[in-house]
Amino acid sequence: MTFTRSAFTICAALLCGAALAGAQEHPIVLTLRVERATPTARPGAVVQAVVAAQIPAGWHLYSVTQPPGGPVATSFAIEPASLFRRAGTIRSAAPTLAPDANFGITTEWYADSTTFRIPVAIAATTPLGSHALRVVASYQTCNARYCLPPVQETLGAPITIAGEPIMVAAIAPMAAPPSPPVTAAEGGNSFALYLWLAATMGLLSLLTPCVFPMVPITVSYFSQRTDLSRAGTVGYAFLYAGGIVAAFSGLGLGAAFLVGVTGLNRFAANPWLNMAIALLFVLFALSLFEVVHIALPSRLVNWLDGRARHSSIGRVGTTLAMGAIFAVTTLTCTAPFVGSLLVTASQGDWRWPAAGLVVFSSMVALPFFILALIPRALTKLPRSGVWMQTLKGALGFVELAAALKYLSNADLVQGWGVLTRTAVLAYWITIAVVMALYLFGVRINATSAKRYPLPALAATAVAIWLGTGLHGARLGEIESFLPPAGALGDGVAGAKEPTWMLNDLPAALATAKRDHKLVLIDFTGYTCTNCRWMEANMFPRPAVRAELDRFVRVRLFTDGEGAMDASQQTLELQQFKTVALPLYAIVDSLGATRSTFLGMTRDTDEFTKFLKGAM
Repeated sequence: MTFTRSAFTICAALLCGAALAGAQEHPIVLTLRVERATPTARPGAVVQAVVAAQIPAGWHLYSVTQPPGGPVATSFAIEPASLFRRAGTIRSAAPTLAPDANFGITTEWYADSTTFRIPVAIAATTPLGSHALRVVASYQTCNARYCLPPVQETLGAPITIAGEPIMVAAIAPMAAPPSPPVTAAEGGNSFALYLWLAATMGLLSLLTPCVFPMVPITVSYFSQRTDLSRAGTVGYAFLYAGGIVAAFSGLGLGAAFLVGVTGLNRFAANPWLNMAIALLFVLFALSLFEVVHIALPSRLVNWLDGRARHSSIGRVGTTLAMGAIFAVTTLTCTAPFVGSLLVTASQGDWRWPAAGLVVFSSMVALPFFILALIPRALTKLPRSGVWMQTLKGALGFVELAAALKYLSNADLVQGWGVLTRTAVLAYWITIAVVMALYLFGVRINATSAKRYPLPALAATAVAIWLGTGLHGARLGEIESFLPPAGALGDGVAGAKEPTWMLNDLPAALATAKRDHKLVLIDFTGYTCTNCRWMEANMFPRPAVRAELDRFVRVRLFTDGEGAMDASQQTLELQQFKTVALPLYAIVDSLGATRSTFLGMTRDTDEFTKFLKGAM
């Protein structure tokens, strides 16, 4: 997505203003009076609340009709809602329309002074006597160089209610807003899915060519332990598996503690990191195609192996070291899986990568734990041959497809607009077609090759299925790994998918105040796979869409580069005590929390219950 100049300028202006706010009071002076024909007002009557603004020289106050995408429009809320409500259009003098250097657009503003006249209806059931009318003013002020943060100011004026009610103008008492916050889901489903992903990646890594050669090494090592009892064999098998788990998991713990909870979130969206991971996938694909050769120096591997076998630290240390050597020697094939886990883990806190890598490495270690118990199983395993070469080639195509996922992440953050959803799908279809030809035995510079018809037909079916997505069809689970459609992507958004305001919470709050609605905030990220799943698979569902239409919807990105994303992540952390993604928060027009929903869900009823609960 390409952000507008004004959006970035808003963030810079707000941050600059925040730095100055501690040193300077807000310059605008507001006063409130109630204008009426008689000293008292009857229940059911309409009176005029007049807000006068004194604006120091050089400062601007923006109009109530200021469009979104620039400064915060001035707005007013009437309290208490059980006694008073706004009864018509706010009237004021015509604002000045002029280019605004702070925002790069034409804005509507007042200088020196202005007056806002707000018609206020008094509820017919209002008790007689003295009451306090409150007007909550929300506004922003700027000068020629910078803007101050938006501010809310409550003004009060006495009003005496007397006489018979005017029933024709009666209004029903308004209910007080629900007590915040009501918490819905806490992301358990999301964490469980992440662990399932980690387990799946661990099992898939067992198919890589780097892992398979470790089978004879494992069996050979434990075959030499003929003096061990059955219990001893089990114990050392556990130690060996523990060494594998510890070596892999150390990566997750180290990354989590190095960059921290907020760092991991932004770490995942770093375009250079995503391009580096994409390059890794391409290199490993070329290695699997046998175009390049990637491996640790054999001398280093042999030296490590020799040190482990003949060290003086005993069998326990040697066995643990063997597990660590396993992790080192298989790193060239498992690194892409580990990297994927670390990036995906950024949607949670530091415990996610630690837990995910424990599960991942446990899946990797499980068959080797079994082999350590039954070393003779080697004789029953298939020998390497043509099938292994074909498997390596097929995995190479998969790694090329994965590289595009990370390149598209970098494209989104940088706003290049090259690797859109349509473009990535087109590349994936091409890769699937070439993979199908490869499995059908088509080779360049080869007279013949073994054919694998069933896998080839499966690749062909995948290509056809992906092709349906080019015309807007949603692809279910695969949507999590595609760039977003619609406003952030290539415009291929289905008619059933709701539209969202982007990175403009002040405008959303102003719209909510004007339309008497609540605001649904979608805290999201460029690399958030769970966010993409919810956008493509949950939001278009009829029951969910019907509820979403009742809100002013705004989507705030928190993991990109720049002051805007950083400030939105800070908002999420300070108000909602988390930086996990996705987070859905319902707030009123003043920004007060009504309800939150953390993580993704596949249960329509669960999500609609959250949306309905805040109304």
